[in-house]
Amino acid sequence: MTMQISLNFIKKIKDEFSIDLLDEKACRMAVLKMIHPKGAHCPQCGKAIASDKGISNFYELKRVFCKHCKKIFTALTGTALNGMQLDVRTFYLLAVFLALKIDRKEIARLLNIHTETVRLWELKFKAFEEIRDMNLQSISHDL
Repeated sequence: MTMQISLNFIKKIKDEFSIDLLDEKACRMAVLKMIHPKGAHCPQCGKAIASDKGISNFYELKRVFCKHCKKIFTALTGTALNGMQLDVRTFYLLAVFLALKIDRKEIARLLNIHTETVRLWELKFKAFEEIRDMNLQSISHDL
């Protein structure tokens, strides 16, 4: 492949990119494993979800009933993603594109979302990083 063909190929891939090319389940599982590294559990009482149906519902973002405390919740309840108006694939790609420092307008175009949505999530991610850094500093200071 010549350099010109390679550049044209990359440009064409970028121009024709669609979120539909990504697997929704894979993105959903990646995000849920990041926000729930210890697995499916109730945000109210902290008990692990034990039933197969409860675990399945949890990872499909459906409602789960906690048999211990009687709370009804989803995997996003009690997280920063609760009430998020983006589907998980869009959110996942938004995070990837922001990490790659792609221009906000380009991200909005690629994901078919408003530039203000991109800006607000960028601010949220920065705030999460600052909180994480403060927690790490606090832990290292305590040692």
